[in-house]
Amino acid sequence: MTEFGCARCSGADALTALAFCTTRLREIHRLVERSHFGISLRECPECGQAFAAIFTEFVDWKGGEDAQYFDFVPITATEVTSLAAQGSRVDLAELGALGSVRRRLSSSWPTGAEKRIAWRTDSLSVREGY
Repeated sequence: MTEFGCARCSGADALTALAFCTTRLREIHRLVERSHFGISLRECPECGQAFAAIFTEFVDWKGGEDAQYFDFVPITATEVTSLAAQGSRVDLAELGALGSVRRRLSSSWPTGAEKRIAWRTDSLSVREGY
């Protein structure tokens, strides 16, 4: 068990948790919706844990295998309220700071490299994709 979430959305196996989070979390707010960048607030149907879901893609126009990153950052009810109020003007530095101080679920697929799915606790830089 972790500080945030349940065995389904925050279980030890990152691959299993990612499969659950990408298919079962309910979207409660859509903050940003662009073709290469999206931020939504989602909630676990099992335990009610909220997450900021961040998708970023960097198109390089070379081989079609563009870098893609997907992070699920657990957030508190107070943070849901604050982020939802910001809407499309969400503070990316604030969001990155939240993801840098907590265990987050991360799918990282850099161009030309293998996809990595892991629980991470390192620094998170949230930048708009292109």
